[in-house]
Amino acid sequence: MTTKKTLQLKSNDGYYFPLFNLNGLRSSITPFFGGDLKLDQHHYALEPTTEVDLYSNIFSRNVIFKINDQQYFLNGQSSIQQNDELIYETDLLYQRVTRTNSLIKLDTTSYIPVDADIELHEIRVTNQSDAPFQLDITTAIPIYGRSADNLRDHRHVTSLLNQTEVVDHGIFVQPTLSFDERGHQINDTVYSVFAESNDLKIKGYITVLDDFINGGSLHFPKGLDALSPVGTKINGYEAIGAIAFHEVTVLPFQSITLYVSIGIHQSKKSAFKDHKKYLSHETFSKGLELTSKFFLNYIKGLSFNFHDLDTNKQLSWVVLQPMLRRYFGNSFLPHHDYGHGGRGWRDLWQDLLSLIMMNDDSVIDLLYDNFQGVRIDGSNATIIGDQPGEFKADRNLITRVWSDHGAWPLLTTKMYLDETGNIDFLLKKQAYFMDQFTHYTKKTRAKTTQNLQLTAKQEIYQGTILEHLLLQNLVGHHNIGKHGFVRLEDADWNDGLDMAHQHGETIAFTHMYANNLREIAKLIKKLNVNEIEVFKEMNSLLTLTPDLNDYFDRVAQFSGDVVKISSEALVKILFELAENRINKLHQDAFDQDRFQSYFDNEGINPDTQETIALTGQTMALLSKTATNQQASLVASTVRNMLFDQSLGGYKLNTNYQKLLTNMGRAYGFAYGHKENGAVFAHMAVMYAYGLYQYDLVSYGHEAIVSLLKRAQNPKSKVLHGIPEYFNDRGIGMYPYLTGSASWLLKLLRTEIFGIQFDLGVLTLKPKLKTEDFINGQASITTYLFNKLRKVTYHNPKNLDFGFYKISKILIKGNEIDNHIKNIDDDIEVYLDEIL
Repeated sequence: MTTKKTLQLKSNDGYYFPLFNLNGLRSSITPFFGGDLKLDQHHYALEPTTEVDLYSNIFSRNVIFKINDQQYFLNGQSSIQQNDELIYETDLLYQRVTRTNSLIKLDTTSYIPVDADIELHEIRVTNQSDAPFQLDITTAIPIYGRSADNLRDHRHVTSLLNQTEVVDHGIFVQPTLSFDERGHQINDTVYSVFAESNDLKIKGYITVLDDFINGGSLHFPKGLDALSPVGTKINGYEAIGAIAFHEVTVLPFQSITLYVSIGIHQSKKSAFKDHKKYLSHETFSKGLELTSKFFLNYIKGLSFNFHDLDTNKQLSWVVLQPMLRRYFGNSFLPHHDYGHGGRGWRDLWQDLLSLIMMNDDSVIDLLYDNFQGVRIDGSNATIIGDQPGEFKADRNLITRVWSDHGAWPLLTTKMYLDETGNIDFLLKKQAYFMDQFTHYTKKTRAKTTQNLQLTAKQEIYQGTILEHLLLQNLVGHHNIGKHGFVRLEDADWNDGLDMAHQHGETIAFTHMYANNLREIAKLIKKLNVNEIEVFKEMNSLLTLTPDLNDYFDRVAQFSGDVVKISSEALVKILFELAENRINKLHQDAFDQDRFQSYFDNEGINPDTQETIALTGQTMALLSKTATNQQASLVASTVRNMLFDQSLGGYKLNTNYQKLLTNMGRAYGFAYGHKENGAVFAHMAVMYAYGLYQYDLVSYGHEAIVSLLKRAQNPKSKVLHGIPEYFNDRGIGMYPYLTGSASWLLKLLRTEIFGIQFDLGVLTLKPKLKTEDFINGQASITTYLFNKLRKVTYHNPKNLDFGFYKISKILIKGNEIDNHIKNIDDDIEVYLDEIL
């Protein structure tokens, strides 16, 4: 399996690469050694960076090479290095940069080891000339050592907290306090830079940034001789990890190797241990091998032989993207420069889709823990912390309701139930989230002492997982506006639709809530129980037209009393609720061969005959609420109005030519950017999924291949995988951390390769097109019944979808039925023409 990418860079195209380990150390790094290194929002070793900082790399990782009194920089930012040849290599999960000119070659490999809280760099400088030169080396790594909040808030004052100490081969910075909006806390975090070389001896150390600059700048430092010995302690200044080595003579084509590490630790002892462990050729190489092996083993859990080799290589990185998102959240890469860490509610459930596919042992615990984020009024916490059961109202202490949030947990839970057959999970009991917010967060009460819902007797209440699902979907379904569709509230999946909270409606997610009630009803029918226990206040939601405000009043003074409802009666009312709403969607939301998507804050449909939003079409197809005829009409209409292959496929909406202040901030963005008309991968992939569900495979295939191929195009500037969106120039934006990766993997596995489970029973229903086969074969390696198995489809007659059927399925040469409950080896599937 090839995952390496090598580029020859002639300019700074904004590339960056993520490095991390499961301990929580996270970094972004560029070919010019920009980017940052952190544990979380409040613990940055290197200065926090955003997109624009990708072009200002000097206040980050650097090493100065003084050769015959001329300075060369590791980051290449000196004027004499602008014509260097630059080769950029990235793989699982390291970066290698080779910078060459007529005098020197700088070959640098960087990674984060799996078992240490340090970022490592092996730097090899080679004399490329035919004459010897004199070389001295000084590391030049400013140590930020504080919260990202202090980038502008008390930047100088927080430097007064710094206590800097020179130790053998390293420099420690340990601020006395953590000084931010949380209050003044004793700091126990140590930031450090270490360096080691068998070819060099240390001359001295510079710990104070002012001394290093000495009237110059980081581009032209004048203080390289202001050296201090081991044991030096200086407090109250901006710090730098500058370690200077004695001058050496380097012969023609001779190489000098230097090892540098940057760390974040809870004690100097643990920092010493990690740094010393890896600063040699043997340990550095072994650590790199272990790191690469770890990530390679992970992506082996889902792999493809599909379409062409470039696509298979790309998909290996897509497999890794949900893991990157799980550990980076939405706050810790240059484009993702918002929030304070943690993932959103929607992210949480959609990221679990990939974990289920990867047979992750933690899935059932994560799934169970996540339900504790549901409030008893049907709303939920919107930010999830790093610890199990850690929930918050919002990342910025501004509580909002996203109208789609209640819809996603069922989709993920159903996938888990189908893959495992563990339907009794629905009867497992879990607590509810409780804070000061009630009435769908519209009212408040006194802050609670604990974040768990209490009964009238002040006891922690627990209800079944099924009850949680019923609650969120019933409240979401009934929370309708004057037109009879789900209220938009503060936004749906598109956070940019945040200016229609009074009268806005999301027809798009009305589809999903209606379908969810159908799906819950089907699950209840398969449960081996005659009665379902729910809290008594839920009874008022099991009618066609409940009074939600009355319900909110009741649960604000939650009793904790329970009642039992006949399973048969519950199934009947859920089906009735769903069918009534679906009929309304057919009658009142379908016109001009497409579905309406929204009502704005004036209660007006913002779309005309010339405009359309993809979201309404996607959710209708994804939820299977459209008729077959409607789906076909939608596919044709949407392609005519929104498809642009040169930009990656389906745009999110047409150009409204005006600022829609009654919809949201998204329409303040320039058209073709982000949520205003970009090719937004998340919605485009879900739309393709919906097309496949209706067997509109040619449309769906074109959608997904266009997106993949655009990301492969060098002009998209996408290093690996797929981005969040493509802008109006076809450039991929917000790389690595996109929920569309999970959806793309689910689409490939479930619909294209036809790995379809129903409560533990596997049926193969491939929807591969002719061009998806390589030499007559297409295969997927994936977990089936908890074991990694390969499913290979053989298409010797080169038949297209719609013209073939499965003629036989073989395991170890023995034919089996296409109703599979267990397997003990790989599967060979043979396709033949339909007679």
